Amino acid sequence: MKRMINKQFPLALTFTLFLTSALTGCSDEDFLTTQSDETKVLSFSIGTDMEEITSKASSEYRAWHSGDPTSFGAFGMYNQSLADIAKLFNNQQVTSSVTTVDDKEVVAWNYDPLKYWVDYTSYKTFDFFGYMPYVAGATLTQGGEGHENEYTLSYNATLSNAVLSDVANVPLICKEPVHKTKVGEVINFQMDQTLTGFSLQFKLGDKMANIRDFIIKEVKITGAATTLPTAGTVSRTYTYNPSGGTWTAGDIAWTGVTKNGEAIEYTVPYVNHGVAVAYTDADAVHGVDGGGTLRIGYSEPAETRQWGANFYAIPSAEFTPTISVKYDVVVVDEDTNDVTTRENIVSTIQFSNSYFDTYTAAGAIGQVNPIVVQIVPDYLYVLADADQRFSYIILE
Repeated sequence: MKRMINKQFPLALTFTLFLTSALTGCSDEDFLTTQSDETKVLSFSIGTDMEEITSKASSEYRAWHSGDPTSFGAFGMYNQSLADIAKLFNNQQVTSSVTTVDDKEVVAWNYDPLKYWVDYTSYKTFDFFGYMPYVAGATLTQGGEGHENEYTLSYNATLSNAVLSDVANVPLICKEPVHKTKVGEVINFQMDQTLTGFSLQFKLGDKMANIRDFIIKEVKITGAATTLPTAGTVSRTYTYNPSGGTWTAGDIAWTGVTKNGEAIEYTVPYVNHGVAVAYTDADAVHGVDGGGTLRIGYSEPAETRQWGANFYAIPSAEFTPTISVKYDVVVVDEDTNDVTTRENIVSTIQFSNSYFDTYTAAGAIGQVNPIVVQIVPDYLYVLADADQRFSYIILE
């Protein structure tokens, strides 16, 4: 009988989310298309939890879009047998191709040589593992005696920068293996973030809040090569329950974390978080070319304000950055006009190893942690601006 092969890849509709937006809940059906025809290609779709990183509930995954990593590595086996992994996928490189249809981006996932479900109709179960972006040398290993139902996925990851807010090359690893009991369905990976996230929050001390406003203009993260890790090995162990036909995932782990041997400077991009933190002529008045400003002071409630986008780093006690902040100091006169008393002050904060100890545990991976910075005067003269010469920023 002549076999008819449909070589069309499934197309997963993509969409773009702003980095500051909450994720819209997605079920598997939002990016999973069933293929009942056994002659279809073994094909893929991707859901990620890139933008907001809190828990790993499936409702928080969204369809892949072009800002995410553009490749992944796939492992696949049937009947939980690593001996047959080469017959399915053994770190198969899969890459995206994006086209525009009716003004919308659609993605297809491509690999070579193609595999077809019709060749595997005699097998009972299938399990697929994945990670992003693809790297050569990734491995899937089975546990030893007494742990035969445990499988560990590992791969080496190198970041383009020790601090990231652009997620295009952020390492991801599958939430759980995709377990199939029939041929013909799309292999849908839900990918988890592997880094620790941070948000940078500012507030004024009690004394300063009644005296001055601060206009934050620029925030940079710097650090010596010995304090900013950029590479390591990501791994996760998954355990199969034969009686229930289900998988559970262990914690994401980073091992062998190293540095790249270069000092790195990273400018935290400004983001307007939708509160009254910037005023209309702030950029012009305070000499900011592009971006924006964050105003903190007595004219607003004494609470923390976030500067910029969330950023991410390898979870390591050796992540001890220096944060550099450029700001103006202003008072508001009786006509409610700003009077700048100090301009373009640069203060720095050096973190100690102990500050980040709580962020290195496995449970801290995949969460956004606030770094709260309090602006406090060293010595305050109420009637003079001399206090500003001694002002500094300290960590709360």
